[in-house]
Amino acid sequence: MTLIELSSALRRVLMAASLVLGSASADAATITRPAVLPRVAELAPQDLATADPVEVSTAFVDQVIHDLPVQAYLDYFRRLDPEQLQQRLDTQERQLAFWINVYNGYTQHFLKHDPSAYLKNRSAYFSKDQIDIAGDRVSLEDIEHGVLRRGATIYTLGHVRTLFLRRPFVRRFAVNAVDYRIHFALNCGARSCPPVMPYTAQAINQQLEAGSRDYLQREVRYDAGKDTVAVPALLRWFSADFEGGSQQAKRDILHRYGLIPADAEPDIEYLDYDWTLRIENYAVFASSAAP
Repeated sequence: MTLIELSSALRRVLMAASLVLGSASADAATITRPAVLPRVAELAPQDLATADPVEVSTAFVDQVIHDLPVQAYLDYFRRLDPEQLQQRLDTQERQLAFWINVYNGYTQHFLKHDPSAYLKNRSAYFSKDQIDIAGDRVSLEDIEHGVLRRGATIYTLGHVRTLFLRRPFVRRFAVNAVDYRIHFALNCGARSCPPVMPYTAQAINQQLEAGSRDYLQREVRYDAGKDTVAVPALLRWFSADFEGGSQQAKRDILHRYGLIPADAEPDIEYLDYDWTLRIENYAVFASSAAP
């Protein structure tokens, strides 16, 4: 086995472990959309300098959701030491929670203050270097397709990954393994996106599992008469992330979430994606361990 094959196999093992951990505890966890959103993470500005970076990212999203001042958080991310941040993001769970929060928090921050770039040219908006973090200035695309998808190329549906060609920032911070559930957590501002909520390292697997189930249950349309199932466009655009991208792999995921009968093998169709701007699409996660 080559080093590349060994690395790929290890990432698959990490992903499988994450799914097992998540599914084992997420059945009773819920995603809700209350009219009044509770505070779920709070940090005083004077405490940021000594706080854990993942906890800061969680509180950052909570601040943005509640329209509270975030300049201290933006300064914190800008001043992060890259070597220290890399050391602190030492597990898959911490990596996922931090980068999902950074992506969603900055997206909501940008769109709330000035959505014109998104409305004028989405591609330019996503690829613009506008996030100052850990001594670098990067784009939303760097975080989504570089860090969280390990250098996946968009036009190959993720089947080609060019992490070695990416900027040093992406190579340094790329997650240990691609987790398809991120696609049901990242919110770019479109109406068809999943809701935003603060993620934590402690509950990330439960949150991703509950969020994936919630999003797919709302979006997937199974037609037994036609023997078809319509799924979100995300499963086509990022096909390779979904356990290789075959129709059978995607049906296995749908079976896992109870979205098609256990004995059904329907043809997969893809729904249109609604790019209409929708800000403040928020949700709350309630753990099965909550009182």
